[in-house]
Amino acid sequence: MDAWLVFLGVSDPEWIEKLIRRYLEFIPLYEEVYAICTNMERVMGIFSEELKMLDKNNVQPTLWIWIVIIGIALVLFLVACLCLQAVFGVRCEGNPDLKYLTEKDFDGLEAEPISFVSDRGQRLCGAVYTCRGVDNPSCLVVFAHGMGGGHLSYTTMIHGLAKAGFAVLAYDNTGTMSSGGKALGSFYQAVLDLRSALAFVREDEKLSGYKVVLAGHSWGGYAVCQSLAFEETNVSGAVAFSPPNAIPRVICDGMRQMIGVPVSWLLPVFWVASVVRSGWDSRRKSSSVLLGTETVPVLILHGSADKTVPLSNSPLSDPRVSEKENITCILYDGRAHNVYQTKEAEQYLNEVFDAIAKAEHQYGRKIPSEKKAQLYDIDYELITKEDLDVIKTVVDFIKKCAVKSMKKTL
Repeated sequence: MDAWLVFLGVSDPEWIEKLIRRYLEFIPLYEEVYAICTNMERVMGIFSEELKMLDKNNVQPTLWIWIVIIGIALVLFLVACLCLQAVFGVRCEGNPDLKYLTEKDFDGLEAEPISFVSDRGQRLCGAVYTCRGVDNPSCLVVFAHGMGGGHLSYTTMIHGLAKAGFAVLAYDNTGTMSSGGKALGSFYQAVLDLRSALAFVREDEKLSGYKVVLAGHSWGGYAVCQSLAFEETNVSGAVAFSPPNAIPRVICDGMRQMIGVPVSWLLPVFWVASVVRSGWDSRRKSSSVLLGTETVPVLILHGSADKTVPLSNSPLSDPRVSEKENITCILYDGRAHNVYQTKEAEQYLNEVFDAIAKAEHQYGRKIPSEKKAQLYDIDYELITKEDLDVIKTVVDFIKKCAVKSMKKTL
């Protein structure tokens, strides 16, 4: 799929050379394009034949122009649908060579397994985390994870929240690691899964007694923002780390990073493809949902140097969001996508994953054992180290949400 995107959208000779060196089957296609471009008689001949047909059938030229435009639009729409299928039509099992931290890696952290059914009957699995010694958690934090791994990618943060006196319900999204589902489904699926988690909380005899605060990072941050369109009255607060504003922009930004060429002209095509795949509710931008909130306290944290979700695709790109009385926005200067981590931790994480990606590109799945051992000799304490100031900001915000909600109840 990546190769076809390069073929269809890139004219840089360097990229073309890389493509045909790796995928020889594209050579005849480029030869055909080159032959057409260098043979103007043939090009004019094509148009001459079309004009003869127009004249013969007495059809207005403007009609054919519209037919061509519609045909191109349909082709681009199909390409967009194929791209979304390539990304979301598969499961995400994480990386089997990485160590995902569990409650056993943290002193005092306890996990009670839970499961619930999401929108299409698929069963999602996770746990309610608490810290030993915290007898009466002040509220329940429902945590939504980002893409690339399940909720165990965030166990350090979960431990920090539990240690601060909260119960934390965290789960794996549809098609991710321990949860059911043949595939991820769509970007908007995270919203449906979060709403299913909240329905489970309301129906559970024990959990329904808690005040609920939502929290999520990246894909999960998007789910938190979007779910407020339906769940504002059911939650006491919401925290979103690095949330994207719109699905089409996420796809186009990812393509730009991959091929190094801006493809923003494809945004309308991906908007249509996303709505077709995910449903009409997915049309909303996160900023639009946030602007529609009335009283629920919301905390948005974003890094100014975030390349995964650039500021241009953050709810903060709409200045009206930060002006709303119930929304607190914090922009961390020079910080990247994982604003909850220390700068050193995220830099180390990126270095580790970049090295793994390069080795996989070079060797495929058969990385030499010695090289593999070197790549996965990871300092897990450093790679998961959190910025205590950021976490304190989040903890203080959640405590205020719980207290404010308690006063309303009284």
